[in-house]
Amino acid sequence: MKKILLWLLVLTMCVSMVACFSLAGCKATPEAVGVEKKEEVAPVEEVAEEVEEEVISEITTIKWLNLWDSSKEDLFAEFYKENPNIEVISEYLPFGDLLQQLQVRLMAGSDDFDVFSADVPLVAGYALKGWLTPVDDIYTQEELDDFIESSLEAGKYNDQLVAAPVSTSTQLLYINLDLFEAAGVEPPGIDDRWTYEQIVEASQKTMSATPDTWGFTWGQTNRIYQLGVLPGSLGAPMIGPDGLTVEGVINSEEWIKAFTFYRDVFNTYNIGPKGEAIGASDLFMAGKIAMYVDGPWNISQFADADLQFEWSVSRHPYFEEGVPATPTGSWHIGVNVNSKNTEAAKKFVHWLTTSKGAELWWRYYGDMPAQKSVLALFATDPEFDNPPWSYWRTAADEANVNPIPRALTPGYMEYEQLLMNAADDIINGADVEETLDTAAVRIGAEMEKYK
Repeated sequence: MKKILLWLLVLTMCVSMVACFSLAGCKATPEAVGVEKKEEVAPVEEVAEEVEEEVISEITTIKWLNLWDSSKEDLFAEFYKENPNIEVISEYLPFGDLLQQLQVRLMAGSDDFDVFSADVPLVAGYALKGWLTPVDDIYTQEELDDFIESSLEAGKYNDQLVAAPVSTSTQLLYINLDLFEAAGVEPPGIDDRWTYEQIVEASQKTMSATPDTWGFTWGQTNRIYQLGVLPGSLGAPMIGPDGLTVEGVINSEEWIKAFTFYRDVFNTYNIGPKGEAIGASDLFMAGKIAMYVDGPWNISQFADADLQFEWSVSRHPYFEEGVPATPTGSWHIGVNVNSKNTEAAKKFVHWLTTSKGAELWWRYYGDMPAQKSVLALFATDPEFDNPPWSYWRTAADEANVNPIPRALTPGYMEYEQLLMNAADDIINGADVEETLDTAAVRIGAEMEKYK
């Protein structure tokens, strides 16, 4: 179509020139009156090439640093229909390399990329260092209201939206139904929510009925993403309101009680395996654990694995004396403050995180969407009518049940690492109060540089 329009333009120009020369036929030529002859009109082919080059020069190319290695051509093709003058180049980097490259390039003030995928707990740190361009101005209030509130808030710094939510996450309780049947225990239904106390009791029974199996664990046994909802279920915050204070927070009565239960899972009740020699999902697929908490991304993995036992899911557990609380947070997308193509970058960010773009991202890549309108599609799409795919409907609903975001702090990397160290010690039987007190001191010292 572009070529046809281009040649029509050239033809019109040529006809106009011919008409002009014809009308001038009875008049004196430049040569006749002694005027130097002007440069001749270029051939049609040369004019076409010049016009085409002008059209191409109007295209703005932006680069997106991201985590996903799947082909995005279909996704980009839809974006190009609405934005024909913007080209998107995707630079894929594995998770660890992406974080490292972002740190190095952003610190150096690089402008060789325009947008980048940001792991949500790191957004505050990027914003503190001035590496993100605010994107409040690209959304209507209706579009902002469509984001899951916890995802929207996690993308803000100093009340400005600095990174837009692309996806969110939640966790489910995976259940080996065969181990429950062997123990004569009724498992929780897909919409049931067991307490941790019920999990301990059922685990002890399944382990007794089937030796050489475990009862319960977490998919990420030492990461605060999963473990933060333990104190969260008891009403405790992840960090102080200033995003820096941890003393009196992570060593509060609620944290001590929550992590005492965590230690007991591995040491007193002995229902969970210590160490990471075999991952929790591998244990589950091998039929060696009755229950474990992990993300809905495993639904597809287990469905394709042809497991040799019946399995199901239920909602995320909580403490009997507490309230339901679920992990949340995933990937956001931000605009590099050094980008020379800010407007084009903002257009892409807006398209990817709203309406059609957000739905296409979900359908192509399977990440749980951060938009309420897209999450609602789980309830109506026939693809999710029957198990195990219907388990996604439970996950979609669970994403809105008291989601507890990770600590919103510029010092998240230090916060997470030191709490991982503490969790490892607690798994191995360390005193909980003493370990959390030590972690509070160490994290507090790290936070000083952000004040």
